[in-house]
This record gives sequence, C-alpha cells and structure tokens, in this order.
Amino acid sequence: MKKLILFISAFLFLQSCTQSKETTTSQNTETKEASILATKENEEITALHEDEKSKENETLRDPAKEWLESLFKCRNGNQFCFYLETEEKATTKRFYQFMMDSEQIYGATNLSDKEMPLAKKKNKEKWSEIYPLRKDIEPWLFGRGQDDMENIKNVKIENISDLKYRVFVDYGDQYETLSQVTLVKNKNSYLIDYCETEFLN
Repeated sequence: MKKLILFISAFLFLQSCTQSKETTTSQNTETKEASILATKENEEITALHEDEKSKENETLRDPAKEWLESLFKCRNGNQFCFYLETEEKATTKRFYQFMMDSEQIYGATNLSDKEMPLAKKKNKEKWSEIYPLRKDIEPWLFGRGQDDMENIKNVKIENISDLKYRVFVDYGDQYETLSQVTLVKNKNSYLIDYCETEFLN
C-alpha cells in the first residue's frame, strides 16, 4: 500500500514538472513570437518614416536652385568658379542677344556720337517690351568681368519666388555683386531669361 502511495505521489510530481516545463516552453515560445512581431512592426514603422522623410526631402529639394549652384562648379578643384563659356550655354538665346546688344551701347562700344542715339532708339524698339532697358554699363551675368573667374570666395543663392532667385557673389578684393535672376524651364533643366546685377562695392 505504501509503495502504491509512493508511486502515485512520484507520478503526480513528475506530471506537475512536465506541465511546468510545457508551460515555460509555451511561454518562451509566445515571448519569442511577440518579440519577432514587435521587431517586424518596428522595422515597418522605421521603413515608413524613412519613406516619408525621403518624400519630404524630395518636396524640399529645389532643382532650379541646384541648377544655379551648378553654374559655379570648378574644374580646378576650387570651391566656386564661373567660366565665360557658361554664360551663353546658361541663358536663353534672346537674353544672350539682349546682353550683346546692350553691351554695344553701354559697354566697350565702337559707336560714334552720331550713331549712338539711333542705336539706343533701335535697342528700345527691339527690347523695351521684353526686358527693362539698361541705363548704364551692361554687366554680364553676375558681374563676372571679362575673364574666367576661378577664385570666387563665396556664392549664396536664395529663392525669392517661383523661378526667381537672388544670387550673391563675392569675388574677393571687395568685389561683390548681387543679382536678381529669372529662370525658365528648358526640358529637364533651366535657362536664365533675365539677370540684373548690382555692384555692392
């Protein structure tokens, strides 16, 4: 009888141990599954936030400003440069012609005193309804001078309104300009259709 009681007690003890093990295993499995689910959810949330950030950055990007900045890229390793050949490539044909025509009147001109009034009249007839006419020496883009500018100290570009920008250029030696620039779209890029430059010093 005692043996039977001992056997039953031992059997019940083993049963309770087995159940406890199964419960612990089951709990561990549930914990692992919950952890995996939480990790997946975190990964999905992170991916969603990154996607939203990417879309937000895409919205904040200003391709026209980036294009303007690209005009000042250097071939010589310096930070900011401006090359004369860039000018014609970066402007609309009509604005480039306007600069050329204005230069003949207000820049280094070969016109005589007699020819000048007629040239100004023709210039006015041709351009007054398209661009504000120049009243002094015509500055080229950004007041770039007569040579490649390969040692520009600083360039700052800020958006004024849609496709209109303010461009500050520090050429060094107290030679600084501030330009109001109007861009037009050109396929997947842009062109300058007007630039008015003020010399600050």
